[in-house]
Amino acid sequence: MKLAHIAIVTPHRAGLYETVRDLVAAERAAGVDAVIVDPNTQNEDRGVPIAGAFNPSEYDVIINHSGLGKHETRVNGTPIIHCLHGRPASSFELEASGKVGVYSFVRASAANVKYKLWVTFWAEYLPYWELLVPQEKLRAVTPPVDLQAWTPTGPSGYQFHGQRGDINVVCADMWREDKTPYHVVHCFCEFAKKNPGSKLHLYGVQRNKAVDVLLEQVKARGWLGEATGYVSGLDHVYRGATMAISPHRIATRSIREAMACGCPVVHAPGSAHGTMHADPEDPVQFAKVMSEVLKKDYRQTARAVAEQEYDSAKTASEMLALVEEVQNGS
Repeated sequence: MKLAHIAIVTPHRAGLYETVRDLVAAERAAGVDAVIVDPNTQNEDRGVPIAGAFNPSEYDVIINHSGLGKHETRVNGTPIIHCLHGRPASSFELEASGKVGVYSFVRASAANVKYKLWVTFWAEYLPYWELLVPQEKLRAVTPPVDLQAWTPTGPSGYQFHGQRGDINVVCADMWREDKTPYHVVHCFCEFAKKNPGSKLHLYGVQRNKAVDVLLEQVKARGWLGEATGYVSGLDHVYRGATMAISPHRIATRSIREAMACGCPVVHAPGSAHGTMHADPEDPVQFAKVMSEVLKKDYRQTARAVAEQEYDSAKTASEMLALVEEVQNGS
């Protein structure tokens, strides 16, 4: 069996791509000839081959992640599975703000006979996507992380580029249209008031005037550590951190990676299986839960949950079952 995963290759810069890489790696480990296809790149990434040229007829099934673009017209008979990586509200806001027509694309794909299934990584979003695509063609699979790449084993003495505190709290969620770390920054500040020596380290920050004002206030109080954009080596960060915090209720990429590295995560109540949960819009309560994390070593628990809930081998098995479904005429 030969599978083409269509994705823009952006190592260490986008959760979508990292999810695709982990999924393809797991499929290949299962004995499937799966590759990533990106016309702008031809090489390999951490053992996963990347094809630059794309001939749709060479593949049994095409799994679309970043969009086929001009290649869609060349697909003649090869079934397509489309993965819905985004949160529905984020996709909606992207188009509402005039940036990217993701929402319209998903709706248009419903009328395209080439698309056989639509797949989300979060089952709670099925009711949202059902307004756009056929309910009977929607599926949910496990959100994956490569448990061999993201592991508690490895360097754990990361110094946060000289900004290390006694207590190091990390947030690596992106600042998106539908949700940002804004609320959990304030949660951290409540936490820092009662826990001297605390530092907040932010990754994936998209700077603008408002963000600058916010971070200046945290820095003025001596609570800001690293605050930067895209970085590689986040496994070192998670191993060196006391805990991570997230505004999300779903298992975002940053939650999965942190827990796989044994880093406890506090996030919004929901389907993700973090260490503890609290409402990010209640900074006082969220800070109390963060303080509870300090009282017990949750690192082994975090890793165990990641192994149980986010194993990319499980996702690969689920995706391969969907591939078989479309090959059998779904």
